[in-house]
Amino acid sequence: SGDRLLVAKFLTPQRWGLVVFQYPENPSLVYVDRLVGMPGEEILVRDGSVWANGKKLTPPDSLTGINYLSEIPNWYGPETWWSAERPALLGDDEYFVLSDFSAQSNDSRMWKKGAVGHNPFAVPESHLIGVVTHIYWPLDRWRIFR
Repeated sequence: SGDRLLVAKFLTPQRWGLVVFQYPENPSLVYVDRLVGMPGEEILVRDGSVWANGKKLTPPDSLTGINYLSEIPNWYGPETWWSAERPALLGDDEYFVLSDFSAQSNDSRMWKKGAVGHNPFAVPESHLIGVVTHIYWPLDRWRIFR
């Protein structure tokens, strides 16, 4: 809350990067999350890690300590989209995003309604606004991402 970001609209989104996007269920809302699933991949979360097409992904060292929950405590919503029983299969122009605050987030795992013509768990390419390159405010959170 209150962070000010620099966002580059001309950069190509990359796995593990932070992206700004229109929330698929309500495009008037803008979200920032970590991009973990690329177009055409099958994504699941197991043992705190992200898996793509059956291979465990290795996050960069800067993300050491982040554990993506395989189960969400006290989750009473619809089934989630990231388990081995229900992996997320992305279309050719769809991305999967996760929050770094796995237990308290509203990310691709929990969405129940997506953009028209897209999977409910997906951020369509048309909804991507840009790639976060910096946090510049507040000053004590100054950080360069890319």
